[in-house]
Amino acid sequence: MMPLPSEPEPTYPQIRVFRCDTGWVLPDFSDLADCTSTFHRKQDGRPACTATAVWKVVEDHAMHLTIRFWCDTDLPAEHRAQTGVVA
Repeated sequence: MMPLPSEPEPTYPQIRVFRCDTGWVLPDFSDLADCTSTFHRKQDGRPACTATAVWKVVEDHAMHLTIRFWCDTDLPAEHRAQTGVVA
């Protein structure tokens, strides 16, 4: 009897990228999500991003999810490659 081939272990994080042209509504429906770059811009002393966050990046780390929202301009290059969008 031959052993069944085992499925390869998934590598983490598993990243999924989604786009919504009208922006992503917050779970409580109170507003649209802000671009994640606003936090980084504040640290760098730059003005906050005022563009619509049209990208949602979900990182599955097996034990938790990280969800970030990005505008077209600030979507990181590593996620841009997954979308087929050229920087």
